[in-house]
Amino acid sequence: MAQSDRSFTVSVLGEKGITYYGECTALFVPSEKDIVVVLAYHTPMIMKLGKGNVSIRNGKTKQQLAEIKSGLIYVGNNEVTVLINL
Repeated sequence: MAQSDRSFTVSVLGEKGITYYGECTALFVPSEKDIVVVLAYHTPMIMKLGKGNVSIRNGKTKQQLAEIKSGLIYVGNNEVTVLINL
């Protein structure tokens, strides 16, 4: 469960296991055309990811989690699952 009204839970899963699991206030993922930003209580969606970086923001700190070639993202119930490099 998210710690505040502005945060949500993110799971980033790769071929070798869990890359990241925790809370953030913003998630940045590459789509096939641009960067998509996911915030707390985002509209539910499933989307194919493109090549680029997956990053999170907690407050004012931005952290890069992974550089990816492809993947999928699932957003629902204030939780996000990112499957990378499938």
